[in-house]
Amino acid sequence: MKLRTITLFAGLFVAQVSLAQVEEVGSVIDTTITAPVITTVEQATSEAELKTQKEQLKAEQKLQKEQEKAIKAEEKAAKEKAKAEEKARKEAEKAKKAEEKAAKEKAKAEEKARKEAEKARKAEEKAAKEKAKAEEKAAKERAKAEKAALKRKEQLSKANSEVSKVEAKIAKAKGDLAKEQSKFDIKKAKGSLSPQDEAKLKGKLLNKQQKINSLGLDLIKAKEKVNKYSM
Repeated sequence: MKLRTITLFAGLFVAQVSLAQVEEVGSVIDTTITAPVITTVEQATSEAELKTQKEQLKAEQKLQKEQEKAIKAEEKAAKEKAKAEEKARKEAEKAKKAEEKAAKEKAKAEEKARKEAEKARKAEEKAAKEKAKAEEKAAKERAKAEKAALKRKEQLSKANSEVSKVEAKIAKAKGDLAKEQSKFDIKKAKGSLSPQDEAKLKGKLLNKQQKINSLGLDLIKAKEKVNKYSM
């Protein structure tokens, strides 16, 4: 716009100069008319000046057209520049939004990963606690089982010992019964037993037999305990 204003002022200035020159020529012509004679040299000079002025005006017009053309080119370039700058601004804005979106997505992904890691850590801790609890329980159960096995072993040993004791008692009782039976049989064979003594000896033999039977029941019970603690 500044260049155009300068051009317009320059054109007006040239026009004013041309008009002034024309007025001067007119004055010359008027003076010449009043003169008694118009010479050929004066007419030639006037035509040359007009031609020069004409050429100057044409040159000024051509210059103005070139200047107008330059102004239009400048305006076009300015528009193209503004358009390019606007496009670049939009692209930068688009890139900024894309970057912000990417940053948000990254932050979101990192937060999700952090939560997943936290969840996995808690699950791992829970599993470790459950494992420790299970191991502790297993250790207690194992200790309990070992204690029970030891007790069962002790009870089995005691039961076996009881069986041995009862068997020894039975053997002794049977030995005593055999001796008493032998004495009874000898006395009876000699006929030296009175009915009262015979009844007394038979009662004694019966008691020993009953004792053997009672010991036999004790032996069965002891053996049952052996079978129980052997399982």
